[in-house]
Amino acid sequence: MTKYILVGGYIYKAADGGKAFCEEMVKGLDSNKPVRILDSMFARTEDSWLAKFEEDKIFFSKFIPNAELVLAQVENFLEQLKDSDVVFFQGGVPFELISKLDLTGDWKSQLDRKVIVGTSGSADTFVKYYGVGKTGRIGEGLGIILIKFIPHWKSDYAPNIDWDSLLENLKSYKEDLPIHTLKEGEFVVFNQ
Repeated sequence: MTKYILVGGYIYKAADGGKAFCEEMVKGLDSNKPVRILDSMFARTEDSWLAKFEEDKIFFSKFIPNAELVLAQVENFLEQLKDSDVVFFQGGVPFELISKLDLTGDWKSQLDRKVIVGTSGSADTFVKYYGVGKTGRIGEGLGIILIKFIPHWKSDYAPNIDWDSLLENLKSYKEDLPIHTLKEGEFVVFNQ
């Protein structure tokens, strides 16, 4: 069984600053051992990886004192994945994440008994269909989680978004699936 946590975006914007999310992320893991978090920036441009990784270290240390973060690398991702409890996929561009994952080998076979977190564009990657607020476009993810998804729901991260039209377009797109619209900091959990 794999636990998937999809986040609507910007965890720190949750009312509790991300505390409930962090608690959910480590729920069921051995609290007497370090929590090994593989921090993937694959959905972002490489020039932003190190700065974001440092931010993540500070964020997770607030709520998970025994967290050990490792920056994911494409060339040894499978090895890193085997040694991790949690894989935290930062938001960004779904296509970028998928193209980098495609270079890593059979990563999907290594997900059993892991916690997989996707935020924003990385969450889009794991669902069947998603709506992009900035463009109004409907995209197709990997379909690991059979839902339709809109991150950043009704947030102000981009001007002039017609959220209601995006939702209607996503509802009518292809097959009928449950829809999740998550605001900044909100998350939903799937065990499968």
